[in-house]
Amino acid sequence: MNRLLVICFGVSVVASTCLFTPVSADEPILAATPPMGWNSWNAFEKDIDEKKIREIADAMVATGMRDAGYQYLVIDDAWMAPQRDAKGRLTGDPERFPSGMRALGDYIHSKGLKFGIYQDRGELTCQGLPGSLQHEQVDMATFAQWGVDYIKLDSCHAERNGRMSSVDYAIFHQAIQATGRPMVLSISDFGNAAWAWGGKRYAQLWRTSNDIYPWMDSVYYCAQTSGGDQKSHPAFNGLWQFAGPGHWNDPDMLHVGNLKHIPEDRKDMANRAHFGLWCILAAPLMAGNDLRVMSDSVKSVLTAPELIAVNQDPRGVQGYQVFSQDGREVYCKPLADGTAALLFLNKRRENADISISWEKIGLAGKQPVRDLWARHDLGEFDQGFTAKQLGWHESLLVKVGSKGKPLPTATPVPAEKYRVTRPGTTYLSDLYYIWKAHHAPVYDATFAKQPIVIHSKTFTKGIGCKGKSAFMFMVDEKAQRLRARVQIDPASPAGSEGRFKVYNEDFFANQVLWDSKIMTKDSAPQEIDVDISKVKCLMLVFEGKDALGNWAEARVIAGQ
Repeated sequence: MNRLLVICFGVSVVASTCLFTPVSADEPILAATPPMGWNSWNAFEKDIDEKKIREIADAMVATGMRDAGYQYLVIDDAWMAPQRDAKGRLTGDPERFPSGMRALGDYIHSKGLKFGIYQDRGELTCQGLPGSLQHEQVDMATFAQWGVDYIKLDSCHAERNGRMSSVDYAIFHQAIQATGRPMVLSISDFGNAAWAWGGKRYAQLWRTSNDIYPWMDSVYYCAQTSGGDQKSHPAFNGLWQFAGPGHWNDPDMLHVGNLKHIPEDRKDMANRAHFGLWCILAAPLMAGNDLRVMSDSVKSVLTAPELIAVNQDPRGVQGYQVFSQDGREVYCKPLADGTAALLFLNKRRENADISISWEKIGLAGKQPVRDLWARHDLGEFDQGFTAKQLGWHESLLVKVGSKGKPLPTATPVPAEKYRVTRPGTTYLSDLYYIWKAHHAPVYDATFAKQPIVIHSKTFTKGIGCKGKSAFMFMVDEKAQRLRARVQIDPASPAGSEGRFKVYNEDFFANQVLWDSKIMTKDSAPQEIDVDISKVKCLMLVFEGKDALGNWAEARVIAGQ
């Protein structure tokens, strides 16, 4: 049996063309489990050459990384020559990659590995080298000729493309399909809501975060963009309901083995906490340390077989929090065999017990528990389990239960709670935002949680903000108008200035549908009435350092 795959690629900022390509229903899913591999950036940044890459390929084999499941060797930014060739094609830097990228890919393949490469959807890469804008088809064809298996597609300078992100990635998706070569596409858009505007239609994984750095605050922040509320409304309990086989949330590459500002006696704990979080969150496992000089302790973390099995579980459920209090967290990941993986994590500086009851994960009575780091059965525990006296950055990852019928997941947020699904008026404060950056908005009140009052009129519906604040709603082309009244809150600090903007989709498109320009506390309120009939994702932005802003009666109007 065949099914139809719909491929849309842009021909202008406002128009798109759709191709219908038959795809076999029996065709295997690309990236059916989270991709595993190694990427050059965290270890070497732009200091790369073919000798280093060949040595890394050798090390992936010699250290057992390949056999543990790490397939992809991804060469990040700075591999290419500063100009395209006479036919407009990319080439490797002739001094650092004199043998050429095809030959390097052949070497990687000869080691039983897969070849990954970096490119940018803008005119230039982040390192100022040729990007793919207006060269999408030739670049994807070139990569296919080189035997590329994985493409990391960055977004530096993409705000100048003049295209929606969804249009940009549809063009790349169509160009990849046209090559006939299966190549994983990894969206690196700095966490700008690919799960909302449809990333899974074009790619196998997308970033949920800004770049990760080699310290634990950054690790925890990136984990929270996928597993917490750093980037989405708390009601979602992380982005787990938007992930699954063939489409994964990516909190960025691993820094296991690179972590800094950690006491030596805590580094192994920190490495385990980092790796355990990525495994429970079904995150892509892209190692970023120098494998040529990897210590045995780091290798034991990266190749821990029972943790990798959790990450690669074929059911493809992303873990989610079942407990969080004062820096103590528990995540649950229901597995295909009927058991569940549980991660207990202590972010506090003092030791702490962390407990969970079986009813929280759909179990009862006595249940067997296995320590996945130690690969040791701990025995049976009645009604729940306590990880005792976990230290700072210490974690425990266990498997609970017996094989059988798969356990239920958490309950996904119903579509009507975060999407426009009915005719008439829908107040935005009655919907969960699906993405946010900076300060989270406050519903039906000012940012200080006071009534919204404009010209002596009190508004019971609306949104309060503090600059800078950006948040997105899914309207799915179901509504025709956005209406609201905006003002700088009188409680703003003296001299405050703010600016309200309404965008179509994310920042990269630069499609500003409405702009208040600079306002002060003395400015008259402004009325918004804007056409959103072609908008799928509606982004509201309030700019202004420390200023407070109100979107009174922000609502969308859908036809009958």
